[in-house]
Amino acid sequence: MRAVFVLIDGARPDVLRELLARGDLPNLARFVIEPGGWRVGTTVFPSTTGVAYIPFLFGRYPGSTGIPGIRWLDRAAATGGWREQWRAARSYCGVQGPWLNSDIAPAPSMFDLVPESIAICTPITRGLANGAHRIPLRRAILGSAAHYLGTYPALDRAVQEAWVALAAAPWRFLFVVFPGIDGTTHLKDPWHPAVLDGYRLVDRALGAFVARVARSGGELPAFFVAADHGATVMKEHCDVAVLLEQWGFATLRHPMHVWRRGARVATMVSGNASVQLYFEPRSGRETPRTESEIPRDVLQRLLALPAVRLAACRDDMDGVVMQTRGARARISQTLDLIRYQPTDGDPLNLGGYLELDDRELLARTRNTDLPDAPRQLLQLFQSARAGDLVLAAGPGADFRGPWEIPEHRAGHGSLITEHMEVPIAASVPLPESPIRTVDLMPTMLDYLGVALPQTITLDGTPLSARASRYS
Repeated sequence: MRAVFVLIDGARPDVLRELLARGDLPNLARFVIEPGGWRVGTTVFPSTTGVAYIPFLFGRYPGSTGIPGIRWLDRAAATGGWREQWRAARSYCGVQGPWLNSDIAPAPSMFDLVPESIAICTPITRGLANGAHRIPLRRAILGSAAHYLGTYPALDRAVQEAWVALAAAPWRFLFVVFPGIDGTTHLKDPWHPAVLDGYRLVDRALGAFVARVARSGGELPAFFVAADHGATVMKEHCDVAVLLEQWGFATLRHPMHVWRRGARVATMVSGNASVQLYFEPRSGRETPRTESEIPRDVLQRLLALPAVRLAACRDDMDGVVMQTRGARARISQTLDLIRYQPTDGDPLNLGGYLELDDRELLARTRNTDLPDAPRQLLQLFQSARAGDLVLAAGPGADFRGPWEIPEHRAGHGSLITEHMEVPIAASVPLPESPIRTVDLMPTMLDYLGVALPQTITLDGTPLSARASRYS
């Protein structure tokens, strides 16, 4: 058995549906969806590149592996000298990017469990054998150029070339990343013609790979295709760091203020539609603050911002408090049961108190504007590295100013539907029940016949088990 995972970074399910209906993605339809199917699944929070790759390669939520965002603060190290302060202000968007591999908590990756793996254009390489990450230099050069010049099709064509070349090579698992749709979306919008061309390029790459496999006389592998997040056009840049400075709070932030003197708060933005705040970042305090320790006046001023859809923090016991303008609820978990306890209003519009198992609550929240929010907030705050206070933006807003080079005209990172919903397709049967991206790694292991060590527990479940449960 062999399997190929194609990660279409930033693909939206509604765009994919439209292009399929037009007949613009014939290879995806013929070789993946017709023998299997496709569904709209949910990703993780923060819904951003890199962080949202972790479910595919580790079968776990980012919070379970100690990665709370694309940027985060190491509280203990932030009190050191200039070098330690720079290291403490983590950002996987620049030269610290490779640190993502070592920052992920010890756990076997898909590459560890399937040693005959090859990956193309991925930021997560832990567990790959020497030489098994293809085109790393071209990824670095073409990716840097694309970021500033918008030349993402050149990067995607390099991925296509490397993928097709592997058709007859000996491997069991291929992990293929196409970054172009996400990159072009940031510069334009999710429905821009250049973005739609990115979907067609991926489809042509799939067709070319299948044709090369046929010419070599081999059998087609199983195909799994998914996105890591969606995206929306950004109509409002609400730069929380700049606002905090205006309110009298010296702010530690990327890219040029990681050494901010007298910093009273650190702001760590992901995707740009979520931000994590760390109060008194130079205090030497290693443990996160809970609700009673967060400045109430700051919280109320932030909640009043039109760009903020939701704020969340740890409560003073063992749960999470989520707040919106005029509403508050507590989320907690005992064994497999998650409790949603509104204390003022109903921030998720779920009709009041709920105590459901994890999958039932996912189903209840799927049609809200914050799908899977209880699980995603619980998993995020599972990591002590997560901020004291987390903000998720509403539609059309983010938390970084237009000064960013290049300016993000579209983005992601929030808990809203347009960022959390992703297409999930496979050439094997898919269940009708709600699925998450974290379910794909155990599904691929199940298909490949790879058993997990008894000491390892994943956050996802194989789709085959879910299909049988709901059949």
